[in-house]
Amino acid sequence: MATPPLNGLRVIETATGVSGPYAGRLLASLGAHVIKVEPSGGDPARVQQVDDIPLKGDELSPLFIHLNAGKYNTALEKIDPTWADVVLSSDVLADLRNTQWDPNHLREHNTRLVTTTAWGADAANPGCIADELLVQTATGFLGFNGDEGLAPLRLPGWQSQYVAGGLAAAMAQTILRTDVSHIDVSWLGALLTATELCYGDALHCQRVRPLVGAHPPTAFPSGAIKCKDGHVAPGSIRPIDWEMQCLFYGIPEWIDDPELRNRLRRPPHIPMIWEKIAPWYSARTKREIFDLALESPWAAGMVMTPLDALTDPHLDARGYLGEISTPQATATGPVRPFKATGLPVLDQRVRPTGNDEAPLVGKKTPLKLRPFNELRIIEMTISWAGPYVGNILSPLGIDVIKIESTAPFDGFRTQRPYDHGMRPGQQELVHDNRFYEAGGLFNAVNKGKKDCVINLASDEGRAAFLELVRHSDGLIANFSAHVLPQLGLDFETLTDINPRFVVVRMPAFGVDGPYRNAVGYGSIIEAMGGVAHRQGYEHEDARISNIYFPDPTAGIHAANALLTGLFHADTSGHGLEIDLSQHEAMWQHSGEALVLASLHNRNIGRMGNREPGIEVTTFASTSDRWVAVVATGHATEPVTQLLERSSEMSASDFVSHVQASGGKAQVCWDPWTAPDEEPVASLLDLVDHPITGPMRHLGSPFTLDGFRPKPTKHAPLFDQDTDDVLAAIAGLDEETIAGLRRDGHIGGKLPPPSELGFVYD
Repeated sequence: MATPPLNGLRVIETATGVSGPYAGRLLASLGAHVIKVEPSGGDPARVQQVDDIPLKGDELSPLFIHLNAGKYNTALEKIDPTWADVVLSSDVLADLRNTQWDPNHLREHNTRLVTTTAWGADAANPGCIADELLVQTATGFLGFNGDEGLAPLRLPGWQSQYVAGGLAAAMAQTILRTDVSHIDVSWLGALLTATELCYGDALHCQRVRPLVGAHPPTAFPSGAIKCKDGHVAPGSIRPIDWEMQCLFYGIPEWIDDPELRNRLRRPPHIPMIWEKIAPWYSARTKREIFDLALESPWAAGMVMTPLDALTDPHLDARGYLGEISTPQATATGPVRPFKATGLPVLDQRVRPTGNDEAPLVGKKTPLKLRPFNELRIIEMTISWAGPYVGNILSPLGIDVIKIESTAPFDGFRTQRPYDHGMRPGQQELVHDNRFYEAGGLFNAVNKGKKDCVINLASDEGRAAFLELVRHSDGLIANFSAHVLPQLGLDFETLTDINPRFVVVRMPAFGVDGPYRNAVGYGSIIEAMGGVAHRQGYEHEDARISNIYFPDPTAGIHAANALLTGLFHADTSGHGLEIDLSQHEAMWQHSGEALVLASLHNRNIGRMGNREPGIEVTTFASTSDRWVAVVATGHATEPVTQLLERSSEMSASDFVSHVQASGGKAQVCWDPWTAPDEEPVASLLDLVDHPITGPMRHLGSPFTLDGFRPKPTKHAPLFDQDTDDVLAAIAGLDEETIAGLRRDGHIGGKLPPPSELGFVYD
C-alpha cells in the first residue's frame, strides 16, 4: 500500500476532550505517528455521553471512539516529550510553565507546542467539554439564530471544539515551517471564523437584520421541509432552482410570474406557496425527492440521519466509512477526512490506556520542510468554502493568488443581504463598478490575497496560468468535479509542469461517487451532512441554520488537505491530488453519531440547547438579554432557583449571581452588538480599503507565541494584481503581458451592475 501523506510526522497528544483529540485524530488518520498520553483518571471523553441516554457500565463513549482511533496510548512516565515534532495540548500556559510541556523547554529540543483552549492560552482555565454552549453564545452569532420570541438556538454537538480541533491540526503542520514555538487556537476565535458571514453583513452594512426563522423568506422554499418519511432541504437560490421546482410541483405557470420568479419579491406570497407545495412533499419520500434533484439541475438535499449515512450508496462508494476496532467492540465510523493516495491508513484501532506498543526509540530526524513564508498557493475559488483557506493562512505568511475571470467572477462580489447592501453614506457605489469592490462578504473572506484575472478557456490564458503553476506550490479549487478536467488542468498536466504541485479539489460531494454532480449549497450540505437532523428546538424534527456552517467546515479540512499535500511534497518530492468532499467534511463533526448508530442501531437524540449529561444547560431570559447558563453538581440547585426569577434581573446582574452560585453564564449578544462587547471586540481587526475605507473584520483565530497575526492587506480589487503577478511570479515579459491583455486573455472589466440586474433606486 502507498505511504500515507503525513508519514514521518511525530505527535504527542496530551490534550483531552474534543478539540485537541480531534486534531490528533485528523493527523493520525493522515499517517502521522500520534501517541496519546492521558491524565490520571483518563480523558473525560471516554465516559462522555452523547445524548440523553447514559452509557452503560464501562462502555466506551462513541465520542472517544471517533476521536481516538489510530493513536498509540502510552503512560506519562514512559514518554519523552522531545521525541515529538509537535505536542498537542489542551492546557493554558499557566499550567504548562516549568513543566516538561513548557513551550520554552520543548523548543530547546526542536519540539513545538500547539494548544487548543476554550478562551485562549492566557485565560485562567482551559475550558471543558460542557462549555460548548457558553462558547457558542460568546461568539454573538446565536443572537441571530432562532425564532422570534424563543430562546437563541445553538449548533448541535460540539461544533466550536471540532472547528478549533481542525484548525489545530492545520497549525500542527504549519508551526514546523516557522520560527514559532507555540501556537494557540481558541474555540472562541475558531468558531468566529465560522460565522464570518454574519459579521461580514453586520460590520459592513451596520443595520440590524430580523430573525428569519426556520424557513428564510428571501430564498423560499427553504429550510427543512417535512416530507413522507423525513425532511428535505430545497435549494431556491438560482433561477433554475425555481423553474425546476415549478415543473416538479405541477405549477409551470409560476415560472415566469414576476412576483414569484424573483426570490426577493417572493416573501409576501409564502402562504400561497406553502398551500401548493406541502401536499407534494408529504406524498413523497426524501429519497424520491433527492433523486429528482440528482437527475435535474435543481439543487436539493435530503436530511440524512446517521442510520441513513451507514447505508448511503455515495458514502459507501467513496469508502468514507470503515471499521474501527476498540477493546470492547468493532464500530463503523469515519476513517479518513478526504481521499488521497495512501488513505485510509490501515491502523483504525482505539487502544487501551497506557498500552506499551508505542515505539519510542530512535533519534528524531529533523523534517526538511520549506518555510511557510516561501510557499505560494493558487485559489480558483468562489463564495466562502474555498476562499476560507487563504483567508486564515495568509496572515501567517503564505502567498495567496486568487484567480478570477470576467465570466464567471466570484459571485461573492455581488452578494448583499439587503436591497443594496451598502453602508450608510455609500449608497452611490451601487451605480458603477465600485459595487463589485464594496461587498462586505467578499472583502471579509479574501483579505491579504492577490487578484489575477485570466481567461482559462483560451489557450493563451491557460498557458499563462501554467506558468503560475510552475512557480507555485499548490492549488485550491472548489468548483464542480468536471471543471478542472474540462479546462485541461487535470493533475497529470499540472504535475508535468511542476512535479511537486499539490491539488485540492473540493466539490460539494467529492470528485466521484453517485452524487458527484449534485449541487451543494451550505444548506444542502447541512442537511446531508449530519447537522440538520440534530438541530433545532426540542419541539422540532429537523432544522437548517442561517449561517452556511458547512462552508467554513469544508474550508478547515481543505486547509488541512493543502498542508498535508505540501508535507508529502516536501518529504517525498512528489505532488499529491486530494479529493475533498464538503459533504464528508461536515460528517466529520458528527462522527460520534455515526459510531453510536453502528453500535446501537439508533440515531443520536436531539438535545436542543442542552449539553448531554449536564444538569443545567439553558438560556435564561433576563430583563434585557438572553443569557446562556451551565451548572452542575453543587451549583445545580441555587442556579435553578435563580432561573425562576431571571426576568427580574439585568443580564449583567444575573451573570454575577450565577457565577457566585458556582455556575457559569454568558450574555448572548448578536452580530450587531457583539463587536462592541468583549470577548469579540478584542478579536477584530481594522482593515483599510480603497473603496469602503476602514472596515472592521474578524481577526485570526491563532496566537503565535502570544501575538495574533494581522491581515497583510485588504481584499483585492478586481484585476488589481494581474500584470504584477504574471511578471514577478510567472516570469512573463512586459510585451507578452500587454499582448495577452490586448487580446482579452487576461484582465478586463466586469459589466456595469445594471446589466446583471443590480439596479437600485
